[in-house]
Amino acid sequence: MQLAKSEFDQRKVAIVIVSFAEPERLELYQKHHQWPFIMLADPKRTAYQAFGLGRLPWLSVFSPATLKLYFKLLREGKRLERYGNDDYSQGGGEFIIDGEGDILFAYRSRDPADRPTIEVLLRAIDGIQIGVREGPPG
Repeated sequence: MQLAKSEFDQRKVAIVIVSFAEPERLELYQKHHQWPFIMLADPKRTAYQAFGLGRLPWLSVFSPATLKLYFKLLREGKRLERYGNDDYSQGGGEFIIDGEGDILFAYRSRDPADRPTIEVLLRAIDGIQIGVREGPPG
């Protein structure tokens, strides 16, 4: 996502990361990664509930796709960073929300490795923006 930030900037789309981590933990995480995104702490998981992001079954958390992703990251030299007690069962997702708060695109992950590609997100944004530019018929 970080590598494609300029693509989102060109489309005037802000990326906001919402985490269930406590603000202090999220601050440590952000200091380590230095992502150029807005990061919000939601330790009570209010946003997670509002967006229908529940807990994943154990078999989904440790699915073959997830394990493959973790092994790939280990091969690339990434290591597990501990920022406290992580909740591996919390489901995640990606959403595109307009200025009115309407959800224009929703993707709820089935396991931790299940994320839409950058290309899918950019196509969704482009399709939404074309619709906005064209306006209603007549």
